[in-house]
Amino acid sequence: MYVMLIDSGTTNTRIRIVNEESKKIAGSLKLEVGVKNSAMDKNNTTLKQAIQHGVKEVLSENTLSNSDINYIIASGMITSNLGLKEVSHIVAPAKISDFASGIEKDEINGIDCYFIPGMKNKRLNESAIIEEVKDMDIMRGEEVEVFGLLEQIEVEGKGLIILPGSHTKFVMVNEKKELLSCFSTLGGELMQAVQSNTILSSSLKGGLIKEIEVDFLKKGYYKTKEEGLTRSLFGVRLLDLYTNTSENQRANYMLGSIFHEDIQALKFYLNNENVDWMIIGGSEILKESMSHLLEMEFKNKTILKGTKKEVEKSYIIGSILIQNHLNNRSDNYV
Repeated sequence: MYVMLIDSGTTNTRIRIVNEESKKIAGSLKLEVGVKNSAMDKNNTTLKQAIQHGVKEVLSENTLSNSDINYIIASGMITSNLGLKEVSHIVAPAKISDFASGIEKDEINGIDCYFIPGMKNKRLNESAIIEEVKDMDIMRGEEVEVFGLLEQIEVEGKGLIILPGSHTKFVMVNEKKELLSCFSTLGGELMQAVQSNTILSSSLKGGLIKEIEVDFLKKGYYKTKEEGLTRSLFGVRLLDLYTNTSENQRANYMLGSIFHEDIQALKFYLNNENVDWMIIGGSEILKESMSHLLEMEFKNKTILKGTKKEVEKSYIIGSILIQNHLNNRSDNYV
């Protein structure tokens, strides 16, 4: 039997058909629509219609029908107020059964759909002051990746899951595999905005990194450390005008500059608290780049990188794992 997984982000939605037993992908579809469309349209009609059409399309492409799908699991921004069904965040600390308890059920195209909640650090009211907000954070979608990685990578003690992406996420995990809190940056979005919408576009015509060049990654990192982010970023243009650097080298320099600020945020988040391990997920280039810089700053820490296969399967494994706890509400992790 198959299950269908739907993950909506800000700009894209991914639909996957997965064999429930083997966890292998039988079919997939990427839609260039997300909650950004809902924000611009001031309603979710575009997103809703695109997902309904996408479900039909991916079934048809794989010669399947509704009856072949046991159920749908939806996560990410699809559960926000801009998605298809708003589901309240679980308040940290939270174990996997807490996420299962927070699931809300509905239907998409007549198929039962389980909407997985995200997580927030604490309860705040609308009159919160900035000193309180600094400890606040939220996530939607990353929770399934975290549990999926923890299911595949054996660790003991307290640690940190690091997911660089549009929003870099740091998630603290205790020895019981409970999620203690999360901490986010705009690292990836900033990188995209700088490359696409500033004068640096002319120095990075080819886009972002094609392959890692560690020397330039570190040069950008240390330039930000010495001169600050805005000056370091202007250095991309100076490298273009006055050196023989390639676009890829300048892209590495820029990523190192921005990742410096992400790692500064991580240091603030840790606040000298000891962790036994760090696991890095995310896309291959962001994962490898972040690991080089973390190994530089945290020489005495156990830093683990999820393999490409582990990262790709984390969303699938985590989604199914949380849904399976819905009818088997155990306090145990597995």
